[in-house]
Amino acid sequence: MSTHKNKTLEVIRFEVTRSLKKPSFWLAAIMVPVLMAAYILIAAMAGYSTEDSITNSTDTSDLNLGVYDEPHYLAGTAFTNSKGNVQTIKTYSSKQQGIDDVKTQKLDVFYYIPTDFATKNNIEVYTKPAVVNVLSNYTTPINQLLTATAATKISPTDLTVITGKLNYTTTTFDTKDDHVVDPSEAISQMAMPAIALAIFYLLIIVLGNRLTAAMVEEKENRISELILTSIKPSNLIVGKIVSLMILGIIQLIVLLIPMLIIYKVALNMGVMPANIHINFELTGILQSLALLIASYFLFTALCVLIGTISPTAKDANSYSAIIVILVILPILFVNVFIGDNNVFLMHFFSFFPPSAPIALMLRGIFGTLPTWELFAGLADIIVSGILITKLETYIFCKNAIEFTPKFNFKKLLGEPRKSWKK
Repeated sequence: MSTHKNKTLEVIRFEVTRSLKKPSFWLAAIMVPVLMAAYILIAAMAGYSTEDSITNSTDTSDLNLGVYDEPHYLAGTAFTNSKGNVQTIKTYSSKQQGIDDVKTQKLDVFYYIPTDFATKNNIEVYTKPAVVNVLSNYTTPINQLLTATAATKISPTDLTVITGKLNYTTTTFDTKDDHVVDPSEAISQMAMPAIALAIFYLLIIVLGNRLTAAMVEEKENRISELILTSIKPSNLIVGKIVSLMILGIIQLIVLLIPMLIIYKVALNMGVMPANIHINFELTGILQSLALLIASYFLFTALCVLIGTISPTAKDANSYSAIIVILVILPILFVNVFIGDNNVFLMHFFSFFPPSAPIALMLRGIFGTLPTWELFAGLADIIVSGILITKLETYIFCKNAIEFTPKFNFKKLLGEPRKSWKK
């Protein structure tokens, strides 16, 4: 038994060391946060530029404004401009006079409130800018005046209701002991499952193709038969899976460190919300961590299975899309995990091995995952991963040196090579 363990450890040590020496491993790990940082920086710069452009296009503080209030609706002609200063709109006694002043550029913007304003609710705006800009909006001053006038004609309560500025106080009781549930506490409990889901999804996206190609390398390099003469297939498969999981964790750490730095910078810039509280309860952390590790084990085993039955890396990449679709399938039916909309489909996704990881994580986020179902789902994932590992060990024994473009199912019924180590 100790010899088999040593052989497995040798495979793990070899695979981890070999991958860590490859520049492509570190390049793949570093490029993702670098690209994300570049994207956030470009998006922030573009956002600020767009905001400045819109602000400048809607700023009327330096413009000469005029209005002809034919029905005498307005209660005043002064408003607070975008610079915080009180600005007064010049009043006119006729519509044509205001239009003429705009044409001769004595006036920048002219507002005409017609007699039938109370029935048609229409206001005419006239302007003659030096450069026509589709983003230009000169309605802010007149809107402020109209809003201030309307507020004087109705009661404060009616104004609050109409503007939707009502305050609501909601009290929620727990289903178990009827104690009052703090909404912020409930939201914080969703954080750990959400983090686990984000990390698992990141592992799928970043490492999916590399996991499927891991077992194909030996077959394409034609060293599979040589390997199997020195170690058992089970040692090779288990060593591959464990080494791939270790490499994935290393790459994940390399990804998360700069991402946390980016998050901190975005937090200081005000791009990210600062009032998010995460519940670091030990039980929740251990449950999310166990589910994440078990899910990664299952996903790795599935990818290695694809690599085992694929004669080339090209075929492996094609088949890996099927695995990824099956794994992320619950995300396409996310409404199923909110409440009790479809109990059967929710439980099907929760215990169907490929979709179980994300399904259980989504249920943890939405609070529809009892503790016993979490442990049942964990058992389902782990047992499925072990069975898949045994299956791919058996397949690899029969298909290790298969280079035909199609997977040879008939060959699986035969005996393994006598030269392979038992």
